[in-house]
Amino acid sequence: MCLEFIGSNDWAVSDNDQVSPIGFDIIFPMMINYASELDLALPIKAGLVDLMLRNRDSDIKRRNQNLDYVAEGIGESFDWNKAFSTQQRSNGSLFNSPATTAAALIHCHNDKCLEYLHMVLKEFKTWVPAIYPMDIYTRLRMVDILESLGVDHYFRYELNNILEETYRLWKEKDEEILEDITCRAIAFRLLRIKGYEVSPDELGESVFDQEQFFETVSMQMNGVNAVLELYRASQFRFPEEDEGTTLGKINVWTSTFLKQQLLEQTIVDKQLQKQVEYDLKNFHGTLDRVGNRQALELYDIDRCEILKTAYRCPSINNEDFLQLSRKNFNVCQAQHQKELQQLERWYAECRLDSLKLGRDVLRVSHFLTCAILPDTNLSDARMSYAKTITLVTCVDDLFDHYGSRAESLEILELIKGWNDPSEMSSTYGSQEVEIIFKALYSTVNELAAKASIEQGRCVKKNLINLWVEIVTSFMREMDSSSDETAPTLDEYLSFAWVSIGCRICSLTSIHFLGIKLSEDIFTSPECTNLCQHVSLVARLRNDLQTFKREQDEKKLNSVNLQTAHGAVSEEEAISNLTQMVEYNRQKLLQLVFQTQGIIPRECKDVFWKTCKISYYLYSESDEFTSPQQMKEDIKSLIYQPLI
Repeated sequence: MCLEFIGSNDWAVSDNDQVSPIGFDIIFPMMINYASELDLALPIKAGLVDLMLRNRDSDIKRRNQNLDYVAEGIGESFDWNKAFSTQQRSNGSLFNSPATTAAALIHCHNDKCLEYLHMVLKEFKTWVPAIYPMDIYTRLRMVDILESLGVDHYFRYELNNILEETYRLWKEKDEEILEDITCRAIAFRLLRIKGYEVSPDELGESVFDQEQFFETVSMQMNGVNAVLELYRASQFRFPEEDEGTTLGKINVWTSTFLKQQLLEQTIVDKQLQKQVEYDLKNFHGTLDRVGNRQALELYDIDRCEILKTAYRCPSINNEDFLQLSRKNFNVCQAQHQKELQQLERWYAECRLDSLKLGRDVLRVSHFLTCAILPDTNLSDARMSYAKTITLVTCVDDLFDHYGSRAESLEILELIKGWNDPSEMSSTYGSQEVEIIFKALYSTVNELAAKASIEQGRCVKKNLINLWVEIVTSFMREMDSSSDETAPTLDEYLSFAWVSIGCRICSLTSIHFLGIKLSEDIFTSPECTNLCQHVSLVARLRNDLQTFKREQDEKKLNSVNLQTAHGAVSEEEAISNLTQMVEYNRQKLLQLVFQTQGIIPRECKDVFWKTCKISYYLYSESDEFTSPQQMKEDIKSLIYQPLI
């Protein structure tokens, strides 16, 4: 039956579009050669066998080195004693590969090698996997998949235990982690994100650049998937880890390599190709829930990993995970639809729908909030964030587009006074001013009352001060735009980082995470630094996408402030700001991931998620003002259930 299968599929040997197991072109011809030496009648044409053997010899000469993983396809000419001295693991295997280890035992007796094979047969009886053991890799992939599917919160205790054990093994330099670059890259990324102190130098010198990587690692680890995991790991570097360091070097060559693979269309696995495209497009702008939907659409329970054989791990590709994730997504979606209805009622009751806004503020605000705070238990946090974005946009548009300076100043004075509109005797300067202030007054009071119950203390004054701060920054922006002398870049950023709105949205919503927060947290340098870094990322990315339009509108922008009077070229200005964005993003991640400090990790994550919004909105356009991709994402996230 096996021979019939080989004979009926011999055409696949010469089909370049076939997805082949690792080392197939070297191992399979040797198997056919062994069969011929045993005088087995093979249903394969002699010419095809000769072609396979010639291709095998050519492949061996081309690779020249790092063939240890497929040594069973080389035979007597391979230096087996050297392989045992350099590649044998503590469990007796070569590369944790039963096939390579068995071949080694044929050519060179080794007691530890024999013990390993007995152990594998005792475990699996009548069959053996392509790799054994691979427990750590499998567990880490499971952690990664559950997070990507958006259901990790159901298994938080178990997943934390996995990462704690992984960190212990990382410190002990466990072979199963350090000998597999893919596993090592995943471990580094997941551990760093969770706040464990892991050095990127542990990724090894063999991953510094593309040439060194492909020259020094075995065939087992030099595929696109390994490079993609290294690329992902390199995205979580800190300011001191620039292009001259391990992560910086990895980032440069992996991103270049993956882009080249897409350009040349050499990634045969179409799902992997989609994942590479998705990660390269806007890695830091992947909003949690949008990423969950993407992962669910790519998740295939029948998907196999192609090693020396096709291998499907039930704890990675799991029907139960898929069903749970779909149900969780649809439950969240149903709740988000109800919340949108509540927001629409609030919007109408506040008469905000009568303002001359040129963008769908409410729907966009709701979508962004649901995308970064999807947990069903965080409804109040989502509502406070969405309402704050909406109100900030309404006030900003009054200052920027249709309001006079007198109206803008009146809004600021009304907020500073914070008098009940029903008890005010004086009239408003305009209907817009009246609508905005009444909406602000009722909404902030409502949020303050809820937050006070959550926190066990009054927070109204703090929320009002946040509004005074941001509207003051709007005022400074307006006045500076009309001044004959433009501010310096530093002067502009000293107030423009506040006016982008990240600080007020984040600090308002963290009152509703179910965590008691002391007053000291909001006045701490740590909180100030988190606010500044996330706000500078958002402000500068916004400016980079809008500077041409804002130049025509005679508005302040960090690009145009640099290029004014020919100080620097447009390209230099953009380069300067891009570097500033990257520095502040890396600094923000460092603050979020570090375990010391007084701000709980759940709160710090809100700043990180807010940073993702800025990457999402200002990637290739201004998605907030002219949503393109967002329209599709809103549809898939809020309206289209998973079947």
